[in-house]
Amino acid sequence: MKNLFIAATMLLSVQFVSAQSADFKKDVIEMVKISGTTANITALLEPVIEQIPADKRADFKKDIDGIMPDLYEKTAEAMMKYYTHDDVKKMIEFYNSPLGKKMQESTPKILKDQMKGMQEWQMQLQGILMKYMQ
Repeated sequence: MKNLFIAATMLLSVQFVSAQSADFKKDVIEMVKISGTTANITALLEPVIEQIPADKRADFKKDIDGIMPDLYEKTAEAMMKYYTHDDVKKMIEFYNSPLGKKMQESTPKILKDQMKGMQEWQMQLQGILMKYMQ
């Protein structure tokens, strides 16, 4: 009887932890979505999209949209290693605030500006590397 009680307790504990984990992951995925990740990825992909023939861009974007849930899952799994559920709830609260919304709107624009600056910096780096590789 004692073993049955212990087994039942362990089973209920596992189910409780599993439910908590599912809620945690759901919240992380929500946070990733509202943080502007999709807009940031779109901003980073713009130079790639411009290289695709115009008549194929819509299909390309559909394919990208089709793999976004997988990216959200992988991102959530990585973030769950470093943040607590409470951390994520606070992040969701932040991203729903006026400053969080402003950040969501400006980050893709900042990324575009950074990409241009990064290309210029890479050219400088290449010159320095060439100097030392000879």
